[in-house]
Amino acid sequence: MRAAVIFVFVIGAACRPATRPPAQPPASAAALAADIDTLASPAFNGREAGTAGADSAADYIERRYFRLGLRPAFESACESAAHCQLSYGRTARAGRIVLRNIGAIIRGADPRKRDEYIVIGAHFDHLGHSPTFALDRSEGFVLRPGADDNASGTAAVLELARRFAARPTKRSLLLINFDAEEEGLLGSRVLLTSPPVAKTAMRFMIDLDMVGRLRRDKIFIESRQLGRMDRATFEHEASAVGIRTEFIPSDERSDDASFADEGIPAVWLSTGGHEDYHTASDVATRINIEGLARVVDLVEHIARRMADE
Repeated sequence: MRAAVIFVFVIGAACRPATRPPAQPPASAAALAADIDTLASPAFNGREAGTAGADSAADYIERRYFRLGLRPAFESACESAAHCQLSYGRTARAGRIVLRNIGAIIRGADPRKRDEYIVIGAHFDHLGHSPTFALDRSEGFVLRPGADDNASGTAAVLELARRFAARPTKRSLLLINFDAEEEGLLGSRVLLTSPPVAKTAMRFMIDLDMVGRLRRDKIFIESRQLGRMDRATFEHEASAVGIRTEFIPSDERSDDASFADEGIPAVWLSTGGHEDYHTASDVATRINIEGLARVVDLVEHIARRMADE
């Protein structure tokens, strides 16, 4: 979840189905836990944008997409279309920060619909050791691992990638992991300055930010404007996995806001704030893994409805 907004610019680098289709097997709690343990480990140094820790996280996500055999989302810099190569990562400069977004595409199975996209995204950066946006500044330069914010969302996107790779939808999916969200939504704003697919092809965006602390079976759905039918879809699918929904206006503190600014319908799913937010105590052992697995089930069901209708 971000804390500030600053100006950015890019440098080149490279009809609803009658019944729900059978769901993939439930998310592996062990796999989700392993991803969060890794991303929130001291080896990643809190994943502060522009640091080696964030680069390590980006590399980790790239390797996962590569092993799934997913198509890279970006084109590297090239002299001509014939010599362009695809890349999972795209680097950009935003003020003092060099950031790197990671993305992959799962092509839709329906030739008539595969040029339309559902976007599923999460930021992977956090605060590192910096007290700048921390709520425990008196602790100084200590590791703030960001297990919930936002290793949880990153792990969820990786699990969704596995599921959709195994069973694609009619429309295509664009999976995006944003860098430098904490610095003011920089990664998502840069992405939409030079998007990997046309913005007009993006039918809906689902942002997963802080989804690892499910409490009282409630998920918060923030949106600038969510249609009645979309609300009904969210409520129905949430009920199917035992989750209650609470719809609230977007406060524009996460990457969904960047998409809404471009006229792309977008929502932010979160399990809510807590006392460990932006502190050194946002650690992996405090994640509700079973709850996170249910959130992944919910997002899969929603995305399939939207991509197949």
